[in-house]
Amino acid sequence: MIAVSALGVLGHTYGCTVNDLADLESDRRNPARRRSVLVSGAVSITGARIALGVQLALAVVLTIFVAVAGESGWLFAVGMTVLFATVTFSNTHQKRRIAHPLVMDILFGVNMGAPAVLCCAVMAPRDLTPAWLVAVTFGIHMVLLNVVAGNLKDLEHDRAVGDDTTALRAGVRLTDSGRLIRTRSYLLLLCVLLLGSVASLLALVLAAPSPAGHRAVAAAVLLVLQGMAGHSLWTLVRQARAVDPNGRERYLGLNFFSLMVACLLWAPLATVVVAVLTAVWLVLTRGLVALPTREQEKIA
Repeated sequence: MIAVSALGVLGHTYGCTVNDLADLESDRRNPARRRSVLVSGAVSITGARIALGVQLALAVVLTIFVAVAGESGWLFAVGMTVLFATVTFSNTHQKRRIAHPLVMDILFGVNMGAPAVLCCAVMAPRDLTPAWLVAVTFGIHMVLLNVVAGNLKDLEHDRAVGDDTTALRAGVRLTDSGRLIRTRSYLLLLCVLLLGSVASLLALVLAAPSPAGHRAVAAAVLLVLQGMAGHSLWTLVRQARAVDPNGRERYLGLNFFSLMVACLLWAPLATVVVAVLTAVWLVLTRGLVALPTREQEKIA
């Protein structure tokens, strides 16, 4: 369990490091990214590459250990190898016009959701239904993260430097005050992703081995949370508010809480631990890369 959890952390930090190195030249031209550790010089390029090598080496060691100690070890080893390869590819070429940006966003979602299936294949291979449902739900949420928060916070910079994103392909623009100028294709994509989120969450709840009353309450809570997430996006697309320049959109938190509610029915203790650790991580990393609001206003 500890080794699998450590692999999850390594996979995340590895992907972030690859992405920061790949986007370094672009980030240097983006004033909002000047506090990034690579852009600011707090970490050298050589140091980042060494860290990348260490992360990859540790991942190989842990993968071998888990493969030997757990069930379906060969499947886990192959899966982790493919996962790290696709994480490297997607983070290196995400805005590089290698494929349609929506395909790259979907690949990002697959990379984020796949560990749930791989981990359960080793630790509890008897029934992978909840793992697949969690993977699909989390994957959809990550695509939504990229398409909205990830694309919109750097939209004008990406357009200026020639980067390729789903929002730009859909013709989205921002007003001088940072409000969204939507298009039909972009709005349709958001609707599809939101409906996919609701459907996958409800499937996760209804398939849970819990009393009908518990499932009904969880489903009701989910519908409220997803309604709030939809409203948050609606205020964005109808220009009732500006895009968050740090990418901290409210719907992200609402989707996370929705997933935690669904997972509570399957594994209450593990879900609480994940929620607490995530909250701590968010507090510790808040403002690590993005500029404070006052500095954002000065740039604007």
